Amino acid sequence: MTGLSQSTYDDFMVRKDIVSHTRLDPRDRVKALKGFIANVKESPEAAGELRKWNLFIDEETLKVDARKLAPEEIIFGGLHGSRHTVNDKADFSQASAMNAPITPVNLDNWLLIFTQRDQARARDLVSCMKSAGAKMGMRVSEAVALPLMNDRTESYVRAIQQNKTEEVQLVVTIVPSDRDDRYNAIKQLCYIDAPVGSQVIKTRTLSQPSKLRSVVQKIMLQINAKLGGELWACSIPIRNAMIVGIDTYHDPTSRAGYSFTGFVASMNRINTQFFSTSRQEDKGQEFSSSLQNMMVAALKMYQEKNNVLPDRIIVFRDGVSEGQLAMVKSYELVQFETAFSHLEGNYSPEMVVVVVQKRIRTRMFISEGDPTRGRVTNPPPGTVLDHTVTSDSLYDFYLVSQHVSKGTVTPSHYIVVMNTSTLKPDHIQKLAYKLTHMYWNWPGTVRVPSVCLYAHKIAYMHGQHLHRASAPVLADRLFYL
Repeated sequence: MTGLSQSTYDDFMVRKDIVSHTRLDPRDRVKALKGFIANVKESPEAAGELRKWNLFIDEETLKVDARKLAPEEIIFGGLHGSRHTVNDKADFSQASAMNAPITPVNLDNWLLIFTQRDQARARDLVSCMKSAGAKMGMRVSEAVALPLMNDRTESYVRAIQQNKTEEVQLVVTIVPSDRDDRYNAIKQLCYIDAPVGSQVIKTRTLSQPSKLRSVVQKIMLQINAKLGGELWACSIPIRNAMIVGIDTYHDPTSRAGYSFTGFVASMNRINTQFFSTSRQEDKGQEFSSSLQNMMVAALKMYQEKNNVLPDRIIVFRDGVSEGQLAMVKSYELVQFETAFSHLEGNYSPEMVVVVVQKRIRTRMFISEGDPTRGRVTNPPPGTVLDHTVTSDSLYDFYLVSQHVSKGTVTPSHYIVVMNTSTLKPDHIQKLAYKLTHMYWNWPGTVRVPSVCLYAHKIAYMHGQHLHRASAPVLADRLFYL
């Protein structure tokens, strides 16, 4: 939904009323669909139009059998490494708060910049960060505190420029309000001109003492990931494979209408180390012409870290409609093949390329008895449907990875456009589901594989805020979270 003013959007009760009308639960949605069908059939004009095309609308929803994948086990860190099986809602927020990350990164040298009126909040933030860090096995040293006389953009920029040294790991800025020009200036300085980790926190986020600890816990997880730490993982039994996520973001502020393609590739077996980059594309271009160079750079980093090139490359491509699949095959896959030719030894890995679609009309329900009178609910996370409603001409499946408490869940549509590997459909489905647990900004499942969301995040950071390429030295960490 668009067109809401900021004041309307910030009004919780207004948003709650809107949600109650736009997010229908499964039973209400089925009723609405049946009501629509009844209206069509009762309308002579509509019924006549259908007869012209020899079309018939069934009054009942299609009943099919689906499968449910087993709950995933999340791997955390700690002395012996702890494991946690997710619940029916695929939520592990409590476990993420109680267990240490796989690889915590100590915060020994960092800047904290804030206005003088936020001095007390800055002091509370540091205290909570130390406490949360101790639970995570992450040492947090005292910050270099830099209070400002005002909240002007140039004041923040000057403080960073004058105090950032090679030893500084992170710049934390507390800002009193939302201002794109200030946020952009901070991120451009920290990610391009003087490469360093950056965490921007709004004063409002720290304004409720009762919620401060839980807020800071999430901030610390994000900081650890930005510094190159590893939070959690799932067991992925595919050896020597590089998993890639690709997405494109269109820059709305550019008069030339430039796009940015995000490219993120895993660098280790458990999918917790990454290579991340983003390249600018031509005006409004959905298909990237930079994939060849990004793939070569990712493969070289993989070889540096593992002393071997991957035997198998699995690509999840987000942001492509069904009508654009031919372009993926004829334009983007060719770039991958060309990239392989730039490496030594006739390199020819197994390839799996999967297009991921979120904006689809398909809905799935679990029904007991008559859908309008019986119990109709959302399918649980891990539900897979790979027959009957899938395409006759495509290798595709639907996956529900999230638990939805309000409204009707929308599955994601996966289309395998290339598979030269020995991976079977069941393997690809399980891998896709595992990866939905590994987005480190959320201790639960997301709609698409984590590498797709990371690719979107880095493309969004470049297209919305940086408008230029980030410093290559940051490519080995998720600085854009």
